This record gives sequence, structure tokens and C-alpha cells, in this order.
Amino acid sequence: MSRVVLVAGASSGIGRAAAVSLAGRGHRVFGSSRGWPGEPPPGVEPVTLDVTDDASVRECVDDVLHRAGRIDVLVYSAGCYVAGAAEETSPALALRQLDAYLLGAHRLVRAVLPAMRRQTAGRLIFMSSSAAVAAIPFHAVYSASKAALEGYVDAVRYEVAPFGVDATCVQGTSVRTGAADAALHAEPLDSYAIARDAVVERFATTQRDGGPPTAFARTITRAVEARRLPPRYRVGIRAKALPALRALLPDAVFRRLFARKFGLPSGK
Repeated sequence: MSRVVLVAGASSGIGRAAAVSLAGRGHRVFGSSRGWPGEPPPGVEPVTLDVTDDASVRECVDDVLHRAGRIDVLVYSAGCYVAGAAEETSPALALRQLDAYLLGAHRLVRAVLPAMRRQTAGRLIFMSSSAAVAAIPFHAVYSASKAALEGYVDAVRYEVAPFGVDATCVQGTSVRTGAADAALHAEPLDSYAIARDAVVERFATTQRDGGPPTAFARTITRAVEARRLPPRYRVGIRAKALPALRALLPDAVFRRLFARKFGLPSGK
């Protein structure tokens, strides 16, 4: 069955790949961007959206409803991440991070839910990260925003279930999206320079050298078309193994191993 899908963050990365995949499956796809850098992919209808602006969110959702008459699915894949030590990160920059991944998602949820409740059907699909399972050093506010998003979605699932609406998160690691080149960097302090620079570059490299976003696009497409949604999808072996390792290993052992992964001397 063809569905009307709004993909937030469809101009690049996972959002673009998901929009292309969904359009190829015959769904009517509205792909959002703050400003499309070029022509949208074939089959994707472009809409303008700034997830940090209340008026922009309302106008975007109203536009889709006017043109399609309904919104069956929201796919949230917008945002960028902040790199740097917690001490280096100003409250204003931390708020920008939360605005991108949590508050932006919240704005769109509030905007699409009235239509979904009237339809007594709908799906909310959010791109998360394995950083919600194991926080990444020198990416504290990024990790916190993804963990907050997952807690938010877990609660929303209870609230919207009586209206025929469901929600899920998609976790993964090391995907090539261009996010590393668009990262926001905190104001550096010399005290953190050696460890911070090594970890930030290692994290960025795993993204630049990661796999294409096609596996995530396939998972999002599966979530759009599935009869029922699980609380979360995990894409890739590492994303699937990480929660098990976190649960099975003593915390001190896990932290030492995770610190070693990033070239840090200790995970204490």
C-alpha cells in the first residue's frame, strides 16, 4: 500500500537515501531541506523545512497536508553533531545540538500527530545512533541528545498507541553521510588538545570511511512497510552487538575496551 511519507533531512545522507528508496517503492515522498542545493531525486517532492523553527515546521506540515491530504509516516533524519569536550562546549552550542536531534523531532511530532490521530494511523521513525548505548568521548552532547531522543520515543510509543500511531528508532554506526564535514566544533582548550583531536578525528574518519547509507535506507523502508514496529532497529553487526556487550561485560571492563577503541589510556 502506498503511503504519504515526510522525510526530514532528505537533501543528503541517510535521509536522501531513504527518500529515494521509498519513492522507488511507490510511496509518495516529500523530502525536506532548509534549502535544496540542487534538484531533488526523481520521485521526491521537495519541501522547505527548518526543524529549529516553529513556524517553518507548521508551514511544512500544512503544505504536505494541503498537497497530499494526509501524512502516514514521518521519517526524522535531520541534524548535525557537536564535537569537543564537555567543558569546551558552551550552553548555546549544546542547545543547538539538542535543537537538532531532540527539540526538532519534538516540533515535528507535535505538528504531524493531529492529522495522524484523525486518520487513526501513522508512523514516527527516528534516526538514532549507537552513541545512545555507549556515549562517545568528546561528543558528550551528541551522545546525550541521541540518548534523550530514544527515551523520548519510548515514552511517545505509549502515548500514541491508542490512536493507531507507532514510533521507532533506527540505531547504527559508521555510515558515510557527510555529517563529519558539517560537524560543529566547540571552542578548544589546550588541556584537552591531544586526546580530543585524536578522538574527534578518529570518529570523523569512521564516518568518512563508513559504508554507504543504503542499509539504513532499506531498514527505514522496511519500517514504513512493516505490519508492526519494534521499539528500535539496529543496522549492522556492531550496532547489534554493542547492547549485548554493554549488558554482559562488567562496566569497568567495557569502559576500558571502549576507551581503547578511541585511543584513550583509560575508561575509568
